[in-house]
Amino acid sequence: MDAHRNKYYQIVPETHATDIISGVVKAMTPLLDRPKERLTDNNEELLTVEETLKFLKCSKQALWNWRKNGILPSYRLGNRVYYKKSDIFAKLIKQE
Repeated sequence: MDAHRNKYYQIVPETHATDIISGVVKAMTPLLDRPKERLTDNNEELLTVEETLKFLKCSKQALWNWRKNGILPSYRLGNRVYYKKSDIFAKLIKQE
């Protein structure tokens, strides 16, 4: 019997934690780079903060105030904030 043939290696999960985490990050990165494709529900269009600012033609402070006061709901994925276009249209009020 060959002495090199039956080697056993003890594998401890803690030693591979970095490899596992980097593998998960690598697998998730393409999904996070295309959030609109992955986050839409029933073809619901999500807008980034910048897209929402351009769409509403308002200041960043105004948008933040509306979000803070619950006027315009926002959705978060990680550290990114999104707004549903349908929520924006629902909050628009006709002025008479």
